[in-house]
Amino acid sequence: MLSPENYIRKKARALPMYECLINANWKDTKIVQISVARKHTNENITAALYLIDLACLGVKDTFYIFNTPENEYRKKMDQWIDTNDTNKVDYILVHNIVYASIAFAEDFGFEPHKDFTLVTKFLLEEDNDDVDLLEIECGMDGKPAYFRGPFDDAIKANRIITRLEKNAGSGNYLFFDKTDT
Repeated sequence: MLSPENYIRKKARALPMYECLINANWKDTKIVQISVARKHTNENITAALYLIDLACLGVKDTFYIFNTPENEYRKKMDQWIDTNDTNKVDYILVHNIVYASIAFAEDFGFEPHKDFTLVTKFLLEEDNDDVDLLEIECGMDGKPAYFRGPFDDAIKANRIITRLEKNAGSGNYLFFDKTDT
């Protein structure tokens, strides 16, 4: 019997797509909450959730739920995403958002969350020419924009700024400190 992680790596792409959810204000905030859910033959749901920063950092966080009854899946979605302000969208949009954010972040030395590479990318289709390409705007005016949030301590913020200085260059990125408010 496969572990949940190995099942996802080896078989999740064969499960039919159930739904894709995204927060409604993602274009304005550049912070995107995405759920990609697939349905098992037993009617249970396996889903990956992604927290995406389109302004700078790419895939900031990700986790999955495995072979969960639909009512439990709905409860978890209500906890993670404001489902009153969420839209069901085509898979192509969420695929493009995830991979555009990764490509943009990698240009500046930021890697996706480790669980993306290990597990949750396997709930997405492979990133190849079989998936239509959409233009997804990243950064602000073409520059990476780091918004320091309340959970970013000084060490983490300095590490990000140092990486931006090195890879984007002085004056070629934006920094907003949301901890000052």
